[in-house]
Amino acid sequence: MSLFEAAMQEMQFSIIEELERRIWQRLEPRIQQELMARHMSIAEAAEYLHVSEQTVRRMVRDKEIPSFRVRNQIFVRQTDVDEWIESQIRQGAG
Repeated sequence: MSLFEAAMQEMQFSIIEELERRIWQRLEPRIQQELMARHMSIAEAAEYLHVSEQTVRRMVRDKEIPSFRVRNQIFVRQTDVDEWIESQIRQGAG
């Protein structure tokens, strides 16, 4: 590879990295907004976690995962469930 080709390749990598950074800066807030808007019923959360509905109800009751109610139905946000998973991994319980 010639010196010119190496310089061109380095410039391409630099441009690609900058484009990726700019794209991520624009998309990240939208992605976070979509995730925050995503909520799950107890049944959906149980399926997502591969556990029983009773386990999710216990987790909600014990305040392991934040929840909210709409009339008689309990919901959890996907971001809260994902944060709980991450905390379990950090604690070594995963």
